[in-house]
Amino acid sequence: MNLIAWLEDEKGRSAALAAHFALTASAVSQWKSNGVPRDKLKAVRDFTGGAVSLEEMLTEPAAADSELPA
Repeated sequence: MNLIAWLEDEKGRSAALAAHFALTASAVSQWKSNGVPRDKLKAVRDFTGGAVSLEEMLTEPAAADSELPA
């Protein structure tokens, strides 16, 4: 599942993810179009319980040209 689908699947997920990273909901919303920042990929995967995979996030715009983080 990609992050956009995961966020839209249940009300409040964007807010919870933003709170987890001490970000604004607007910042997390930007991930929908810009992709998840590389340094947050594994943490997002873990926060979603693996529902959003690293591979799915890497196909999103900001991360598409990068490798999996170590």
